[in-house]
Amino acid sequence: MYQTVLIDDDQLARRGLRRILEQHFDTIKIMGEADSVASGLQLIQEVDPDLVFLDIEMPDGTGFRLLEQLHEVNFKVVFTTSYSDYAITAFKYSAFDYIVKPVLIENVRATINRIGDIPALQQKQRVEVLKKNLTLNTEDEATIALPEINGFTIVKVKDIMRCEGERNYSRIFFSDGKSVLVSRTLLEFDNLLIHHGFFRIHRSHLISLRNVNRYLKTDGGVIEMSDKTLLPVSPKFKDELLNRLLYNRI
Repeated sequence: MYQTVLIDDDQLARRGLRRILEQHFDTIKIMGEADSVASGLQLIQEVDPDLVFLDIEMPDGTGFRLLEQLHEVNFKVVFTTSYSDYAITAFKYSAFDYIVKPVLIENVRATINRIGDIPALQQKQRVEVLKKNLTLNTEDEATIALPEINGFTIVKVKDIMRCEGERNYSRIFFSDGKSVLVSRTLLEFDNLLIHHGFFRIHRSHLISLRNVNRYLKTDGGVIEMSDKTLLPVSPKFKDELLNRLLYNRI
């Protein structure tokens, strides 16, 4: 049973989310609601919740500001947001879960099913990553949170050379020669990095086009990366890959 609080200045949004949670999820027990950063802080201190549904924009500040004012964030956070698709990618980069308004039961159900995987560790660090990714202006500023056993490692997207799928995991290779195994699928990284110069060349390989040395026609198509690694190119991806490389569409 998750002791839960809802913090959102939109009364209709709170009411709709509460109705969905109470009618469809026995594992959720709503302990209270708040409509501002100040009242949300007080509610959290009184209830000591396991789970907080938190709006970003409120009259007296942001959900980020609320989390920053807490001495310790030992609960799980799900943001409720009306942000654009671009901002949703920022949420994914930062390893936070979210529900887009207007709230739909299908989205709530998917989120509740994932609650066990939402870490309650290093929340403040990930808030900083999220804030940065929501406002970043250049490619060099983009960062991503990589889950590990005891929390997260924050890395710059530009430092990632390629990703290699290993069943339900992905191995991330960096430009400094290091690598790390992460509990995310290659498809997840494909969706996250597609707008940052990455391209899927094979069912097992996602590469940074900025780190490509050359394309070889041998064996149906091979990419040589800047570290001299040779990677096969699947026929289904070859034409688009060549188009992007030839016309510098990175």
